[in-house]
Amino acid sequence: MRIVDMISVADAFTILNALLGFSAIIAAIEGNLELAYLLVVLAVLADGLDGMVARRFGSKWMIGDFLDIMADTASFAVAPSVLLWITYRDGLGDPNLGVTVTQGQVLIFFTCAVIITFGVLRLARFCFESGNEGSELFFTGLPVPATALLIATMLLMGWPGFLVIILAVIASVLMVSDLKYPKARGRPGKIVGILGFLLVITTLAGEPLELLSEFMMYLTFSAIFIYMFLGPFSKGTVDEYIEA
Repeated sequence: MRIVDMISVADAFTILNALLGFSAIIAAIEGNLELAYLLVVLAVLADGLDGMVARRFGSKWMIGDFLDIMADTASFAVAPSVLLWITYRDGLGDPNLGVTVTQGQVLIFFTCAVIITFGVLRLARFCFESGNEGSELFFTGLPVPATALLIATMLLMGWPGFLVIILAVIASVLMVSDLKYPKARGRPGKIVGILGFLLVITTLAGEPLELLSEFMMYLTFSAIFIYMFLGPFSKGTVDEYIEA
């Protein structure tokens, strides 16, 4: 069977997701860090559109789930790790707490290794559990795109390396936890999508919309932060724990 016959319309957005992740890495290597951060945000939006299109026009075809894992690994595990490394390899910023550049590089490398390792494990578990009862309503563990968006917004806001490291490691641990996270469909998903889109547009607009851009950064970060820590305690997920 030809490979073109094995993919659906939704898979085109999955491939776009992977290309955006690759583009983010190239932008970071070329020194355009802000663009690199925004490309990760766009990859998250493409990942969301992938799901929306699949639900609208029917489920994915033969290789859809496998494409998801490949694309998400590139865009939400590898790309954010590369961006973290390039951003902080020459110093963690203030306060540096007396950490040398070399020690900071070790910390960043460890953090990147944790993100990639736990991200890959999280995606593998998602593929293995796909189709199980309850998988249509909940994720087991924090979704990998949420971690990528959290990291991208912190980098956009220029937060100190230590704070980014702490939250990135916490998010990585939550990815491989057994906590249930509600799937952001319907209104919540649209809200996050709109926030991400406005974040990209206002940031690219530059100085005229600088204040609005900063507001969108904090708003997007806040939405992901709340989901990360309160998602497992929403009514639907608590009911899931009780039934289990």
